Amino acid sequence: MYVKLINPKTHGKAAYTNTGSCAQTLNYLQHEAVGEGQEATFFSADSDEINAAQLRDSIDTNVKGLRATEAKFYSLVVSPSEQELAHIGSDPDKLRAYTREVMSQYAQNFALPSGRQLGSKDLKWGAILHQDRTHRGTDPEVVAGTAKAGQKRAGLQAHVHIIVSARDSEQMLTLNPGGRRQRFDLMRWQTAAGRQFERQFGYAAQAHEKLRPKARERDPSRDAGRLVKIAERVARINLLVPREQRLAAERVQGIAGARHFDKTFYRMLNRVEERARDGRPIDNALQLLTTGREQAATPQRQAATALHAVQRLVRSAQASQEERTEQVADKPGRRRAELDIEM
Repeated sequence: MYVKLINPKTHGKAAYTNTGSCAQTLNYLQHEAVGEGQEATFFSADSDEINAAQLRDSIDTNVKGLRATEAKFYSLVVSPSEQELAHIGSDPDKLRAYTREVMSQYAQNFALPSGRQLGSKDLKWGAILHQDRTHRGTDPEVVAGTAKAGQKRAGLQAHVHIIVSARDSEQMLTLNPGGRRQRFDLMRWQTAAGRQFERQFGYAAQAHEKLRPKARERDPSRDAGRLVKIAERVARINLLVPREQRLAAERVQGIAGARHFDKTFYRMLNRVEERARDGRPIDNALQLLTTGREQAATPQRQAATALHAVQRLVRSAQASQEERTEQVADKPGRRRAELDIEM
């Protein structure tokens, strides 16, 4: 069983943005279904047939509390192996029933601070069944010359595309399956999906159908480049913070090396840089980078940080005042960007 969270920016010819309406993605999924000679209808947790407009409205209106730049929905793929499909006769009804169980597990996999467990009723989602797949240019068959890119794959190829809202049905929680592992363990959900198929249909999965974590080793030959980029980021940070909070590039590089350039280090470095840009520098950035935990600021440091933030606001207000003064001095008249509107 292959269950995947799609990265919208790298999804091949179907790359899309998920920070706005899901209409583009739904149109693509419909187009693919029609190209396969099937009806372009979707299904949900409680309906075997909903149209694209209904699903679009369900997802696009479930965005209360999300900022403009935040993801509004996520795309998932449930793709059984050819052997798994043969076991259930590639039955659409069974695939829909299985997808509903997978989405129930998706909801349950979110770990909330309150300890509450979500269920399928807490999600807004819809899915569509596709019967065919096509070869990609990197497929072994294409490389070997036995198939062409874009050509339909042989055998059973049914799979399910899912669109799920980034907010719960009450629009109180943001549900990000690609965020911190402590909040949503993607691999645990993928493993559970495979086991669900086995339980639901009495199937004994073969070794190649089970999820196997891939060990990723760091390439030491790239460490020199990493150190240079870290030094450049430290230099940018130092331009934004008071002198007493400036960082020594060598210290930061040493911490990065000691942590083997892990994701936590870079996530904390992002936090340091973002806070510096906002005028809220972190009291002990080195500890944060080393441990991943921020030390509580002393009263003296809090006062210094507040003063620095006020100074930034004053400079920003002065710059804004100068800009307004220049605009007032502009000659009156219609701007080039204005449009004629017929009444």
